[in-house]
Amino acid sequence: MIVSLRTKIEIVVLLLFLAISTSAYVFYNKYKEEKEQKEGVEQLFSKQQTETQVYKNKYGQSVSRTAGLVLENKTIKQLVKDGNLSFLKEFQDLKKNFKNLEFAFQAQSQAFDSLRIHIKDSTSTYIDSKGDTIKFIAHNWKKEDKWSKFDYKQFSPDSAILKYEVDVPLDGVFYWKRKWFLGKKHYFSEITSSNPHVKIPQLLELKAGKK
Repeated sequence: MIVSLRTKIEIVVLLLFLAISTSAYVFYNKYKEEKEQKEGVEQLFSKQQTETQVYKNKYGQSVSRTAGLVLENKTIKQLVKDGNLSFLKEFQDLKKNFKNLEFAFQAQSQAFDSLRIHIKDSTSTYIDSKGDTIKFIAHNWKKEDKWSKFDYKQFSPDSAILKYEVDVPLDGVFYWKRKWFLGKKHYFSEITSSNPHVKIPQLLELKAGKK
């Protein structure tokens, strides 16, 4: 079978077209991925990411919501190296390249309240042995450290108010492990707090299946 010169030229042109199209497609995908990663990193440090929306659900509970980011493992690895996501070092079962990391989060929560305290039998404290009434002097006590604030104020002989605020920062990850390199993935979640006074006795994490 003799192939004409025109047919040969057409085949060469077709192959060149396919090669150029493939290269352009690969280049475009790489450019798109790099652009998305750059935008993701910029968003991570932007004001928009730090702003959290707070709303009340139908049960009257306060719910916080923020936009999620999707970053590649190599980007996360570089951010950890640069110290921007250093909290991921707290979890020893994460791979060094973070290939087994499904998602991670940080939350800055706070517990606070105001308690009214009734002081029993306070009258004996303010009346001396002669029956003279001693002028009431209000007492105010405050204590503040890195994690908490306490403010105690006695505003009458038998009543006081205690106000407190406690910071509860939370770091968490969801990841998988295998017993061997082709084994089934087993999923785990871990959460910790840099506040040494915080204990997390129970944790529930769910992963939705594809079916």
